[in-house]
Amino acid sequence: MTTSVSTTTGRSGIPLPATMKAFHLTAPRKTELATVPVPATPEDGLLLKTRCVSICSTDISVFEGHLFPPQYPVVLGHEYLGEVVEIGSDFDHESVGLEIGDRVVYWGQTDFEGLAEYRSVRPIFSGQVKRDVFWTDRNFLDDRRAAAVKIPAEMSDLECSFIEPTTGALRSILSNPPHIGDKVLILGTGPIGVIAGRIIKQLFAPNSVVSVDLNPNRNVFAAENFSDHAYLPDELDTAINEGTFDYVFDTLPTIKNVDEDRDPRRMAMRKLKPRGRYVLYGASQEMQKFDTWLMLAKGINIMSAPFDVSSFPMHHSANVIYSAMQILMSGVVDGARLLSSVCRFEDYDQLVSIFENYRSTTDLKTIVDFRG
Repeated sequence: MTTSVSTTTGRSGIPLPATMKAFHLTAPRKTELATVPVPATPEDGLLLKTRCVSICSTDISVFEGHLFPPQYPVVLGHEYLGEVVEIGSDFDHESVGLEIGDRVVYWGQTDFEGLAEYRSVRPIFSGQVKRDVFWTDRNFLDDRRAAAVKIPAEMSDLECSFIEPTTGALRSILSNPPHIGDKVLILGTGPIGVIAGRIIKQLFAPNSVVSVDLNPNRNVFAAENFSDHAYLPDELDTAINEGTFDYVFDTLPTIKNVDEDRDPRRMAMRKLKPRGRYVLYGASQEMQKFDTWLMLAKGINIMSAPFDVSSFPMHHSANVIYSAMQILMSGVVDGARLLSSVCRFEDYDQLVSIFENYRSTTDLKTIVDFRG
């Protein structure tokens, strides 16, 4: 789909185009397929040709207007796999064994730009310590660099798209791990809930892991993959006594227009033990309700993995993304089972439909395929 005469040449000698196609969000719920310049290769970074991008709930939250980009238009997509087509003149590719044609996945705090035919990145690989910090308009210090990992040949393109979300879940769990023997509740059994549930169940020795979701089909999948019992909200409310759980992992999106007594976050706090731990993962810049009385009465500890790189540096995330890749390769998280559908990037109408219908679908992960 790239259109235009080449104006530059990558280190491999392969001509690169001047322009590319990108999926633009021009306002909440308004998109276009735009022709834009191919980004320049950073002197200390890489230019990547996009291979696959999986759509996640963060993309949907931006699409719906629950998360606010710094400006419009914005190119959505960040669960990304790309092929190195150009290496910056100051990038020490030999120290990380990186060459033209290698595949790379990255993880960044506030990053978009994935749903385009090319993107640039300034990577940090595991073992490196680099910083380029700036203050965002969303109340935290971020890094212009991104944690990254080189993909081994035996890992398939489609499976690679799950490294980024596994990294996000793993950062959160490692920052606030459950204790041995904890009774764990996973709120939401979308992809992140399944990934977090699998990691906790397989690696952190809990007493039990149960889950709750409004979607019966996702509950079936959760029960097959990690959940000792996958509840509908009303079932959880009636079947589980107050003060049962030690640890809640909340992957829920923005919640609106729900009766306060049936709010799943309030329900989960009722089911927590005194001094229970409540780990918040799902992001929204719209105000969400949390029951301060239950927090006070029970002494509930609300926790999260900070975005702020003064607390969780990007080079630490580079270590985590390498471990996330190993978790997928070992089968602790089964990426193949998370994949529901593949959409060709050329099919703009289907891509728009996926964004518009994401909240009502029974699918888990959709991957946008850029490969020829």
